[in-house]
Amino acid sequence: MATNLDVATLRSFTLIAEGRTFADAADAVGRSQSAITLQIQRLEQEVGAPLFRRNRQSVELTIAGERLLGFAQRLVQINDEALVTMAPDAARSLGLGVTPDIAETILEQVLECFRQEHPVVDITLRIDGSRKLVEAVGREEIDIAIALNMDDSLNQGPLSEAQMLWIGRPGFSIRENNKPLPLAFFEPPCAFRTAALEALGSDIPYRFAATSPSLGGIIAAVRSGLCMTIRTKHLLGAGLVDVGQSMQLPSLPSVAFSCYTRIGEKRPERDDLIEICRRYLQ
Repeated sequence: MATNLDVATLRSFTLIAEGRTFADAADAVGRSQSAITLQIQRLEQEVGAPLFRRNRQSVELTIAGERLLGFAQRLVQINDEALVTMAPDAARSLGLGVTPDIAETILEQVLECFRQEHPVVDITLRIDGSRKLVEAVGREEIDIAIALNMDDSLNQGPLSEAQMLWIGRPGFSIRENNKPLPLAFFEPPCAFRTAALEALGSDIPYRFAATSPSLGGIIAAVRSGLCMTIRTKHLLGAGLVDVGQSMQLPSLPSVAFSCYTRIGEKRPERDDLIEICRRYLQ
């Protein structure tokens, strides 16, 4: 029958192996020096070899002790990481930044799912353009930004890639009599606006029928039948459809959403929130 090594004993062993005295190790783990001595003796019996050479001046590792040390350090580390990962989220908070596209589409589902996993973590939300969100992460004003993919040292890689679509209300068509295509966009800079104008080029006339600083304003204008816009599949539904094929409009590029954050201490709640965002962006 296999012997199970005790993590508390391995912790005492690593403290001594890394240069602590038995007395120092006892203070560090909150036990008596005699208890530490008994731990080491029991550990030596379990592994079947002496782990230390003792003299009046010092304690040194034996060959068996050196061989055990790497395993002991890893087991203690895994134990501590497991406790941190599974610990309650008391007094924790996260700053999350998302673009208007995410705020208007999947944000409600993301936050509801996260609350079920981490009910006591406080979320502070910021909705803004991609560049401003990434800059906010750099200034440590927020912990995570989910924004359009861009070249930045904080970019931890894409979470999802989606095709840009021509979006209007069902039955929308304005191509009769060669009228200019009515469009709704944010003011520049706007990746979707740039993609639309590049796709249309000089072949298809267009006009800016609506502008708004919020995606909600753009959506309202499109639903009214006044105009159309470019977004991704996440905006479809609730009175909005892909009209590109029916209107014979040119194809559009894809767009990627990436996660921006500072990599430092392990924060399970942060990593869980990123993974939830990835899931709903797919």
